[in-house]
Amino acid sequence: MRLSLFFFSLFLLIGCGAETDSTTDANPTTNDDASSTDGEDSQDSDQEKSADSNDSTDAAGPDEQETLFVIDVRTKDEWDKGHVETAVHIPHTEIADRIGEVTEQKDAKILVYCAVGGRAGVAKKALEELGYTNVENGGGLKDVKGRFEDD
Repeated sequence: MRLSLFFFSLFLLIGCGAETDSTTDANPTTNDDASSTDGEDSQDSDQEKSADSNDSTDAAGPDEQETLFVIDVRTKDEWDKGHVETAVHIPHTEIADRIGEVTEQKDAKILVYCAVGGRAGVAKKALEELGYTNVENGGGLKDVKGRFEDD
C-alpha cells in the first residue's frame, strides 16, 4: 500500500512538473540539503529535504543521494495561487503524456501532490501503470509544503 502511494505520488509529480512554461522547471534535486527555500538552488534543496523527511518513501537513506522529482498535479489556477517552490506543474490529466518532460527513468523517485491527495492518487496510479516504480502520493499542498519548510 505504501509503495503504491509512493508510485502514485511520483506519477502525479511527474505530471505536474512537466509543464515548464514560466515558473517551473524540471530540475531534479538530491536527498542532501533540503532546508533552503530562497530561490537560487532552493528547488534542489527542497526536494532533497522532502525525500529525507518523508517516512513513507522507500528509497535511499540520508547517506545516499537520490534525485526527487516533485510534481504538482493541480490546475493551472491552483498552481498560480501557490505551490512548492521546487515543484514542476503537470495537471493530473496530462501526467501520462508529459512525464517524459521530467524523467524517463522508471525507478526515479517521484512525489506527486494536489490539494488534498485525490488527484495525486490518480496521477500516482497512472505513473505506476506506465512502469514507474518509485512514486509517492504526497497528499495536499499543505502536507508537502510542511515537509519542505519545516525541519
